Amino acid sequence: MLGGLRAGWRGLLHLQYRGYQYIWANILWIALSLPIITIPAAWAGLTRFSYYAHRQPTASFDEFWQGFRENLKRGLVIGILNVVLVVVNLTNLYAYQYATGAGVMVLRIIWLFALFIWFAIQLYVWTLLNAMEQPNLKGAYRNAAVMILLNPLFTIGVWLVCAVVVVFSMVFPVAWILLTGSTLAAIANTAVQDRLRAAGYERNSMDIPTEEVFSDTY
Repeated sequence: MLGGLRAGWRGLLHLQYRGYQYIWANILWIALSLPIITIPAAWAGLTRFSYYAHRQPTASFDEFWQGFRENLKRGLVIGILNVVLVVVNLTNLYAYQYATGAGVMVLRIIWLFALFIWFAIQLYVWTLLNAMEQPNLKGAYRNAAVMILLNPLFTIGVWLVCAVVVVFSMVFPVAWILLTGSTLAAIANTAVQDRLRAAGYERNSMDIPTEEVFSDTY
């Protein structure tokens, strides 16, 4: 868990190197998310900008736009999956809110756990997609799932840092407009870099020369 907390903290520290760029990127993310259906593509653009900001001293908003354009279709698919999964699980929780018994309690835990795992995957999947030489959603989701399964405490630590960011933003709503999304993207990229290095895949080059970044021996 400490490793995840440290990775999250490094993500926060990274903001100071490109603060003004991250602010404008966050504002762009908010603006492009207004149509609702473009939220995943806007997030993909933001994570791509952060991905290159971690690696290149000259990263620009061209990376944001490229990530946004390239992932419009992928984003639509992800958006539909998100809606279906959330609606199904929340409907189940609502339908059984007054039910009692050990079996129902187990089901509630499963439904909540499924939501947690799904959104934990969302934090990593776009950054992993950027790290793949031949990016595809299937490979990115597999990599994200394997990363979480092999690093559960690390993921919890990262999520604790993200939770602090979200709570702070709820107390100071202006943060959503200026930095919240960029902060989460920076944390996601730092966390993925940390695990890639630990797995021996991260190198000085930009791309990871495999379709699937993690192997079963990770």
